[in-house]
Amino acid sequence: MKRMIGFAALAYCIVGPTNLSAQTPNDSSQVAQVVHDYIVGWRNGDLELLAQVFDPEEGVVLWASGGEGAEKLNGMTFGEIIARGSRPHATYGLESQILSLDVVDGKLAVAKVHISRSGGSYVDYLVLYKSDRGWRIVTKTFVTR
Repeated sequence: MKRMIGFAALAYCIVGPTNLSAQTPNDSSQVAQVVHDYIVGWRNGDLELLAQVFDPEEGVVLWASGGEGAEKLNGMTFGEIIARGSRPHATYGLESQILSLDVVDGKLAVAKVHISRSGGSYVDYLVLYKSDRGWRIVTKTFVTR
């Protein structure tokens, strides 16, 4: 089921937002808090906080690696990331900004986030799903700048 949500979210990112229903200020602020907690958790190497914001069973991180002409898409589940541990990243996200945030029907959200780090920055696309456990990040796709 959540894999289907990931594919739907990817299609959403490609096609763009539609006017399905208005997002509520409460949903928007809850999603923004999850994004903030994700940035703080990663910066501090706080695995407990990351386990709260990610969906460790179903969530996935995707990124491209390799040079021009040799790029490939890599992936890892959030559970694998949490299991391998995390070290603090002192400069990660000291400056960050949610560039766009769309909430659809109070269940699905897509956040585009600019995150600074020493020597560059990231643009993350975070797909969040609201379940009985609250908002959780189910897909993270990023590019390094």
